[in-house]
Amino acid sequence: MKVALLTLGCKVNQSELIDIETSLRGRGHINIVGLDGAPEICVINTCSVTAKSDYQSRQLIRRAAATGARVIVTGCYSELNPLAVKDMKGVSHVVSNNEKDSIINMITDEISSCTLDNQAALPRGARRSRYFLKIQDGCDYSCSYCIVWKARGRARSVRPDEVVRRVRRAVECGYKEVVLTGIHLGLYGREFDDSNLIRGAGAPCLSWLLEKILAETDVPRLRLSSLEINEVDGRLLDLLKGGRLARHLHLPLQSGDDRILKLMKRHYDSAGFIGKVNKMVKEIPSLGLGTDVIVGFPGEGEPEFKNTLSVLRELPFTYMHVFAYSPRPGTEAAHLSAAVESPIKKRRSGILRALAAEKKRSFIERLKGETLGVLIERGGEAGDCAGAGKGVCFGYRGVADNYVKVFIPAEYTRFSGGIADGSLVNAEIVGQKEGMAIGKPVILS
Repeated sequence: MKVALLTLGCKVNQSELIDIETSLRGRGHINIVGLDGAPEICVINTCSVTAKSDYQSRQLIRRAAATGARVIVTGCYSELNPLAVKDMKGVSHVVSNNEKDSIINMITDEISSCTLDNQAALPRGARRSRYFLKIQDGCDYSCSYCIVWKARGRARSVRPDEVVRRVRRAVECGYKEVVLTGIHLGLYGREFDDSNLIRGAGAPCLSWLLEKILAETDVPRLRLSSLEINEVDGRLLDLLKGGRLARHLHLPLQSGDDRILKLMKRHYDSAGFIGKVNKMVKEIPSLGLGTDVIVGFPGEGEPEFKNTLSVLRELPFTYMHVFAYSPRPGTEAAHLSAAVESPIKKRRSGILRALAAEKKRSFIERLKGETLGVLIERGGEAGDCAGAGKGVCFGYRGVADNYVKVFIPAEYTRFSGGIADGSLVNAEIVGQKEGMAIGKPVILS
């Protein structure tokens, strides 16, 4: 049976599709293909974080239906619009976020669960270098612009021993990096009845879990997806210095103006955010630091935008995701007045994206001469310079522990017989081209 697995949106969505793929591949009679591979079934994990995500979800459903395949739709867009999705041509099932495990049964008619236990059955080339492990789902907060908490429900977590088991299995299957994901990762474990025991001396559950994973598994590298600024404490910073937890944090700012932050129902102010980030970078100079910013939130005039721009200029972010605000029906922000016109949002987005590109270049420049651990994701192809510029058209793409994308030209590996996908190599940063660092493999004594 030919099955296409397609996803949009966040790393949680990616994690869920990886689990489904893993379970299907283990059955042997399942062939995972793309839309151009004449699939018999298409599974689509949709997203609804923005109006553009809604549009992309509908377009992907239509493209899948056009192949003649039976289309199974899940994810946040279909969760919020189940009847509209069900009425779309070619859609056979709409599956709620809480029942995604049932997709396996729909396809195979076998009782199964989405675990990593069949990962070893993946054919060569099908494995990913990083394993995305969803340890948490849902959110107990309700930011005024966000609809995802309605689509995902209340916060809930995978039990610690099960997380450890799955990390061990990932290591046994050859993964060198495990990425812990969640809709609101920092809420991990808050709903457990035995939370006092799990937190240990009042420490956050997530930090406790990280210590447990690092102590009870041999995972070479562990990475966190997105956290809120108030969820980073000294215990977590100490773990980031230890070598196995990737020196990388993604901390959404959303706005640098305190009035807008209050309208967004965010739980910090700009001064507190700045102070905490500067403390982190002072302790960990090579920390990779990413953020999300919403441009054009209702009521954002030029003074408010300038405040955001000032904060972003001051803080040492290494990359930024810039989103133009789009009203989500059912959210508080959708009823706010003083909407910002599209041309203004476009201009402001351009300013922030140019700043983001400059910050990325500056960070990579500061890394020159440093040796970083790089996880090889795949080899380049002839004619594909992978951002390394003309004259360097074959090599290996990877990601460093601080989330910098690294390209290792083939000329640096010609005596080593090449580098296998999924390998961890040490590479000295020797330059950069077009937003990617250029690395040269080294052998550490």
